[in-house]
Formats: sequence, structure tokens, C-alpha cells
Amino acid sequence: MLDLTKTGSFISEMRKDKGLTQKQLADLVGVSDKAVSRWETGKGLPDTSIMPELCKALDTNINELLSGERLNPEAYSGKAEEIMVDLVKDVQNNNKARKLELLGLILGLMLLLIGLFGIMIVGGSEVVYFIDAPSFVMVLAIQLIILAAGGQIGSFVKAFKLVFRSKSLAESELMENVAKCEYAIKIAQKAALLGGVISSIIGFVTVFAIVWRKAYDVLGPNMAVAVLSLFYGVLIALLLIPIQGRLHNMQ
Repeated sequence: MLDLTKTGSFISEMRKDKGLTQKQLADLVGVSDKAVSRWETGKGLPDTSIMPELCKALDTNINELLSGERLNPEAYSGKAEEIMVDLVKDVQNNNKARKLELLGLILGLMLLLIGLFGIMIVGGSEVVYFIDAPSFVMVLAIQLIILAAGGQIGSFVKAFKLVFRSKSLAESELMENVAKCEYAIKIAQKAALLGGVISSIIGFVTVFAIVWRKAYDVLGPNMAVAVLSLFYGVLIALLLIPIQGRLHNMQ
């Protein structure tokens, strides 16, 4: 496996030998100084598209960069093969991790649905008391209106593209978009909660009107709808937390 900490220390050592600051090195290869800091602390690797420029700036080569040390001619060939094997293993491990994450998500959703229907069966409740599509749509509508009004629709959609991207992006492109996307997700979470509150208030106003008219036969379903609106807002906000977490880890 590639040792990110060792590679980071090597980058830091070579940079200092050249008398460069993190900002100066970043300018030479076209990234932010924050990206250089991530490399040197072992939190990430330089993107393959900028590795040649980085190696040129540090007077080294990709083999030494990924090895995290200077190599003599005798060790060079063997180390290159070792690094290639490690890269293949990393790709395989990342694919396995993605599959496990997807499997965990599917199993979690299945268990959630089973639990929900179990509660309905045991309690003898009607489905309408737990599922209300119009309330869910209304919460989503309010959320989208707030996102659109704040000019965050593009960044919100891009957040999912970044998290579930199938190919790696250049370090500069990644760092440029992650902060904006994370901010859009935070706005979306707040908008979902606000949508849930607004929709719930409308629902409770309807409940009060029903009580005023003493139409108690429809009180139960309408009370459930009022509560569900708030529940949907909280649920949407919670579902966005993993997306925000992944974006935060990219920085």
C-alpha cells in the first residue's frame, strides 16, 4: 500500500530543500496552498495530471514521489513494480469499499421499510398515517425555491456529481468546487427543515379548522399529515448529512 504520510513528508522535504513555501509551490503547479498542505500531511495525493509539473518543481520523478524517498539506480526498477502493484491494490480496495457502502445503504433502507411496515401492522394503523406524498412534495418544493432564490441549484446538483463521480478530477478543479458544494448542501438542509416547518404549520392550521367545525372523523389523518410534514423536512436534512461529510473530507 502507498504510504501517504511518507510521500507527504518527502514532498515537504523536497519543497524546503528548494527554498519554496507551500504557496510558491502551489503557484508553480497550479493548485491552492491548501492542496499542498493536504499532500504534506498525508491527507491526499497530488492528482496524476499535475504530478509531472510537481516532480519538475521538486527536481524528482514520479517513482520517487510515490515511494517517498530518493532511489538509487539498483532499487529504481523494483520500486516501480512495487508501486504499480500498490496502485492496482488501491483501485481494487476502493471498488470494494464503494460496493460495501452501496450494500450497506440498500440494507439500511430495506430494514427501515421493514421496520415502518412492522409498526403499521402491529399498531393496526393505516398507510396514510405514515405516508403522505403531497406533504413530501411540498417540502421539496419549498427547499428548491430557497435553493433557486439563493443561486445554489447548480452547486447542489454538482455536490452529488462530486460525491458519486466515477473518475478522478484534477486537484485544482476538485478544491475549487468542494467548498461551494458543501455550502449548497448546508443551505439545502436548512431549507428542508424550513419547508417542513412551513408545511407543518399549514397542516396544523387545517387541524384547528377541523376542530372548530367539529369534523372529528377526518381529524386523525390531518393530524398525521401535519406531523409528517415536519418529519419529512428532518428526514431530508438527515439524508444530506453523509453528502456533506464526504464533501468535507475532500477538502
